[in-house]
Amino acid sequence: MNKHALFHQPKSEYAYAYDEKRIHILFRTAKNDIDQVYINFGDPFDWTYHNGKAQWNHEMKEMVKRYQTNDFDYYFVEIEPKDYRMKYAFVLVKQNVTYFYGSKRLHEVYQVQKNEFKEGSFYDLSNYFNFPYLNKEDLPQTPEWVKNTIWYQIFPDRFYSKNKKSDLTWGNLPVKNNELYGGDIEGVKEKLPYLKDLGITGIYFTPIFLSPSAHKYDTTDYYQIDPQFGSNETFKEFVKAAHEQDIKVVLDAVFNHCGWFHPWWQDVVKNGRKSKYADCFFLDKDPIINFDIDQNGQPIVTRDLRPNYRTFAYTPFMPKWNTDNPLVQEHLLGVVKYWIEEYDIDGWRLDVSNEISHDFLRKIKETSRKANPNTFIFGENWDSSLPWLRGDQMDSVMNYDLTIPIWQYFERKIDASEFQSEIQKYLALTPKNVMENMFNLLDTHDTVRMLRRLDDNVNRLKIAYTIMFLSAGAPNIYYGSEIGLTGDHDPDNRRCFIWDEKEWNHELRNYIKRLIELRRNHETFADYDYHFMDPNNISFYKRKNDELILVLLNDEPHDYKLKINPLATGEYLDLVKERTISIHEEITLYPYEILLLKKLY
Repeated sequence: MNKHALFHQPKSEYAYAYDEKRIHILFRTAKNDIDQVYINFGDPFDWTYHNGKAQWNHEMKEMVKRYQTNDFDYYFVEIEPKDYRMKYAFVLVKQNVTYFYGSKRLHEVYQVQKNEFKEGSFYDLSNYFNFPYLNKEDLPQTPEWVKNTIWYQIFPDRFYSKNKKSDLTWGNLPVKNNELYGGDIEGVKEKLPYLKDLGITGIYFTPIFLSPSAHKYDTTDYYQIDPQFGSNETFKEFVKAAHEQDIKVVLDAVFNHCGWFHPWWQDVVKNGRKSKYADCFFLDKDPIINFDIDQNGQPIVTRDLRPNYRTFAYTPFMPKWNTDNPLVQEHLLGVVKYWIEEYDIDGWRLDVSNEISHDFLRKIKETSRKANPNTFIFGENWDSSLPWLRGDQMDSVMNYDLTIPIWQYFERKIDASEFQSEIQKYLALTPKNVMENMFNLLDTHDTVRMLRRLDDNVNRLKIAYTIMFLSAGAPNIYYGSEIGLTGDHDPDNRRCFIWDEKEWNHELRNYIKRLIELRRNHETFADYDYHFMDPNNISFYKRKNDELILVLLNDEPHDYKLKINPLATGEYLDLVKERTISIHEEITLYPYEILLLKKLY
């Protein structure tokens, strides 16, 4: 037995409250190393006495090997503790030898009879893991609407221009940073029927507050819509119109840093450490401004500049907020409250959320929920994010834990076997009540367009979208990707939406529209687990309740013969072409073929 592979951690992704009554427990072993894993559990205060002898009341339950990566097996069990608390340990069986894995040690144990063991450390509760109490208030309590949302991310300047304020030609290429094409909020409002027809139920805007840039991540005034996009009143009317179409609206909160022209920072630029706002930022050393400023008040930047104050990355245009400062807290938390209470927005996406203190993130969530208990908070974290997703800070993050393996597989950086292993690890180590609310994505304003990542192969893009729409979590479409908008790194990934329908890829748009419709009508699409069918292929099946869906995919330019488990053969409904199809023990998938099949019983 590989003892070094054995692992469990209480109050973590290995042991968490799923809801008000159920606890999910995970245990890791080396791949194919253990024959059976059991959990032994009970209430630590539940004892009975016979003839003056105390006996702890406990249960033994077999765990299921739910996930397997190239290195590990993950055993899973769901427990409903009798009185909301439990102590637990693991019983491992390998080649008829039984081991006890407790919180402090691993050792061999001997059974007197089935599930009853000799006295000793097996009944020593000090060697048990503890789930002290299942407290309802510690649960994420994410609004129910989130997991069923189909998101659409809009970069406002490039979506649609109603008022045509720009002299630039719409759709001009190449796109350059800080070019303003005139996209506006009234333009988005005019296109709400387009979004409704596609099946969109949530809009996430990149920043729309006053800022000198095109991207608006350098905020000058958090309380004012940038006049380029419209007015505060225009935005209020837009939110009302979106809600009438059953579309939620989420704004981008840039609270890690502000812009160079924010009045508080300008006061620091002018007065240095004597500014009343000096402690609102991190002024590391003098001179604070260690670079020249031009006649327009803009920094003159060199490539190797390292500002003497803290910033986002090393750009002097974005000084970092000291969110421990009371003035900053009052200012930014006021922003959170203002746009929810006065404009009825449905939540916030927090920019650079992993660089904001956990303490301030808790305050953001508390302020947001007090303003409206039904608001959603998600963040821009590019790495595994469990410390941020324990119920006290954010509801969700942009799900790069899922996205990055998809990118790497489709870019041929990893093969199907490694892709499956990484996906299984993601599934194992992401709490289910977090996973179902994740913000899933293939591309954003920060990334290469997925179509370009695939060398503009639309057939492969359809396969990637299929995987995303059949994943737990809420799928997101980056504006224009549904019609075949392509683009390389920033700023090329922020091209103008093409509104000439003759230039659309209608087949792609219709397929994505169908995926949205199917997801709405089949809960199995959003089930947690993928059950892969072939180590050299990415086809899988999903099962929920009595529904079985086969997802047969060939991401190759040649035919692929896929073996089908005999138990899965039979008659199926093709969910895309709406025809009946017979599946036998082998099927030939044509190049880039996609089959979404529902079993007919």
